[in-house]
Amino acid sequence: MRLYIGILTHSTNPRGGVVHGMALAEALCDAGHDATLIAPDVIGAGFFRTPRCATRCIPAASVPDLPALVERRIGEIRDALRGQHFDVLHAQDPISANALADLVEEGQIPGFARTVHHLDRFSHPGLAARQTRGLTAATELFTVSQLWEDTLLTEYGRHAPVVGNGVDLTRFFPEPGLRDQELRARYGLPRNARLVLSVGGIEIRKNTLILLEAFEMLYREQSDLHLVIAGGASLLDHSDYRRLFDEQIQSGSLANTVTVTGTIADDDMPALYRQSSVLAYPSRTEGFGLCPLEALACGIPVVVPAAPPFTEHLHTLEAFWCQPESSETLVCALRDALSVRSPARFRVSGPATARRFDWRSVASRHLPAYRRLAALPHAGVPASGVLSSCPK
Repeated sequence: MRLYIGILTHSTNPRGGVVHGMALAEALCDAGHDATLIAPDVIGAGFFRTPRCATRCIPAASVPDLPALVERRIGEIRDALRGQHFDVLHAQDPISANALADLVEEGQIPGFARTVHHLDRFSHPGLAARQTRGLTAATELFTVSQLWEDTLLTEYGRHAPVVGNGVDLTRFFPEPGLRDQELRARYGLPRNARLVLSVGGIEIRKNTLILLEAFEMLYREQSDLHLVIAGGASLLDHSDYRRLFDEQIQSGSLANTVTVTGTIADDDMPALYRQSSVLAYPSRTEGFGLCPLEALACGIPVVVPAAPPFTEHLHTLEAFWCQPESSETLVCALRDALSVRSPARFRVSGPATARRFDWRSVASRHLPAYRRLAALPHAGVPASGVLSSCPK
């Protein structure tokens, strides 16, 4: 049975849940379903790349205060979807899940699905309540790793089967292309340095300060290294942590050895991985870790925490391992990854590891729950033809 599915994300920027939602929508379309990717869009530029599925961008206001922004986004999504009909509506985050929960309470929809990628710790009671409601109100729940399946069952009594993640091997592969030749000049990266890459911006969850400390120690041994911190588009305010990062850069005299790029054009990401000697990914909290898969698919070694969720889906020799709270273990792991033998090894083993993770399988794991949702009583007409597209 062909299903009309709306996949909702909290923004159009390349964060993990948005990347997952986009790839899931594409895989569902490839499997013969009609999937539409839906998100608020503040600047009107559309999604970070043009996907192989229908899209809808909801006009959204810029709001500086996070609690007010969350309430505004919930209302914008709820109002845009009121009166629309899909067989399935599937939220990838607490904001869109709360919008759908409102529609359930209004009687507009009978239920919805939600994927929990990870949970944050909020001191603001309103944000904490929204996060809890965004998963407890869901009719069907998914997660991306055993770590979070166990957490949801223990802390909320909710069963959330693991759907996992995938990697697109038609986009991420070891062979260099034209963008590789131009990339360093485009982002102001030194021509002959070996790049230590970090993806996800500067924030406590990504453990950037520990990484910077480890890089400084390693740089004293290997002065041809350069740290690149890419990405960082986020709704959350990381300014206090960024201030500590800037102070550490200045006090350690690292200003010329670190580049913070901000958001990278999606078409440049495969080249950025290939131009790098290692991906340093010592996250404190992660739902799954998509970037290590992408890096491995591009044939470069990765350093990840020796803890779930990474230990669930990567074998011992498929990565280098660290303790995220210890800069010393991170230095050791990076040193090993940068050794002469690693590049050739990972150009073969990295893509082989990545081949275990495909979006088609991820999409198929959603279908039993989707069919249960589609069997709930609906009213109205199919959504195809009524949704506008995002800007190209």
